[in-house]
Amino acid sequence: MPLDWLRGHRDAANRLLAELSARPSHAYLFSGPRGSGKALVAISLAHSILCERSPGENFCCTPGRCLVRQAPSTGRARAGSPPAPRCECCAGCVQAAAGVHPDYTYIAREEDRTDVRIEQVRGLIAQLGQRPARAPMRIAVIDDADTLNIPAQNALLKTLEEPPGHAIIFMIAAGERTLLDTVRSRMRAVRFGPLNVADLEAILSERGVGDPARAAAIARLSRGSAARAIAMIEGAEPPIKELLSALAGAKSIDFARANSIAQEYFANRNDAAGNFELLARLLEEILCYKLLGAAAPSEAAKSAANESDRAIAKLADGLGATAIVECIEAAVKAMEAVEGMANPRLQAEKFWTAAGRAARGA
Repeated sequence: MPLDWLRGHRDAANRLLAELSARPSHAYLFSGPRGSGKALVAISLAHSILCERSPGENFCCTPGRCLVRQAPSTGRARAGSPPAPRCECCAGCVQAAAGVHPDYTYIAREEDRTDVRIEQVRGLIAQLGQRPARAPMRIAVIDDADTLNIPAQNALLKTLEEPPGHAIIFMIAAGERTLLDTVRSRMRAVRFGPLNVADLEAILSERGVGDPARAAAIARLSRGSAARAIAMIEGAEPPIKELLSALAGAKSIDFARANSIAQEYFANRNDAAGNFELLARLLEEILCYKLLGAAAPSEAAKSAANESDRAIAKLADGLGATAIVECIEAAVKAMEAVEGMANPRLQAEKFWTAAGRAARGA
């Protein structure tokens, strides 16, 4: 099967492949935790339609290990540098991977922006209005769809209400609440869960982490996110230890401390949304320790993860179940508010103040 390389969501991808070959929807909304592979599934489905050698379930590209995507797209090769990797895929898959296929459009939030620009959406709408040039359908992938502002969503609404008939749109969002009800109701919703530890370990192994103990530790610390795991092997470790330390001191937290934590870990929207999600998952694990007892980590995971295990077990002993549940609810509400364009720093202050009250039993 061409999707053997896909981790975690192979069954969902295969069901969607079958649906696309039988009776596809004009628009899909993929939602779920950040870094869980939603966009990779959407890109794979796009290749199944755009592939010119063997369209359908046997499409020839492997988006997760695509040489074209890994090779630098700009700049001249230096003298003496090794040749660029050679891709054996068909012209349609190569062009889609390089972003130059006439019937494929991918847009996402730009690095210096907090939202997907309405100009990007208008350009996409204009392209979807044209008949396909080579492929049987035009394909559009809108990543970071939860950052679409209201004017951009309204601009897209007419296309969703009156689809052209020769186009399929995949929208990728961490959460659905930032999208208008009128937009959500006109798409086929597909929800993705976090990746399990085994899948994350396999991804890390493919990324060159040869030490099983290190791979196991990173997989557990990443809390279901492949993007977070990959960032950790590149040196950008998430603030798990810091957030657990803040939770441990929640009983004595005051506004000054809440403001300090908000400034350090929740200052911008991306960090805030990711860290609120991380907090919710850590609190969920604390609750599991509280109710079910701590399971000993495997021998392969007794490294960095062991420190977080001890902190989680200690928090489970020190906090009541009701307080933990209240903190989980507060973290989820804060994450949803940030995804709904609320001020991330103010949401963080509100969360830590609520966590302090819950920890004190107020």
